Amino acid sequence: MSGFKSEAFEGADTVKYEEPRRVSTTGILHFTIGVTDLEVSRKFYEEVVGCTYWRQNDTTVFMRAGEHYFVLSKTGYHQSPNKPGDTLIHHAFTVDGADFNAAISHLEDKGVDILLYEDTGHRSFSGRHVYFHDPDGNGVEIIDFEGVGDTHAKAYQGRKRRLPKSHLPSLET
Repeated sequence: MSGFKSEAFEGADTVKYEEPRRVSTTGILHFTIGVTDLEVSRKFYEEVVGCTYWRQNDTTVFMRAGEHYFVLSKTGYHQSPNKPGDTLIHHAFTVDGADFNAAISHLEDKGVDILLYEDTGHRSFSGRHVYFHDPDGNGVEIIDFEGVGDTHAKAYQGRKRRLPKSHLPSLET
């Protein structure tokens, strides 16, 4: 027995109980995005967002963004975490600053509705940001990340433009 309280470890011989101490994570290996159609989502993240397909199985597509991984998972019960037009819950992908304008042009050429644009002055993550939805209503951000901002600075001073609600597509089926 491993010595842990959780039944999930019963019979496990690759871990053993030690005196509790703080977990010290060293990074993020991947995150998972819930989707309803693996092929549609794979094409979107490849052709629109510029990510790279790695591999897949019946319910999951593994993707790369630079040296980082994320997973598209078809659960059968996915719901958008945001209300139509909102992008508070989102996944941020970085681009080089010199490529930001071309990235925006590419998004518009692909028919993506940019829901929000922010330029300089973000208090947490400096750079220009655009936000939009993937085919399942998941929030996506593209940023030309310049660095971590000053969280003690005055409120956001950059320009923030939101598409009028009357122009937002309905995500209801």
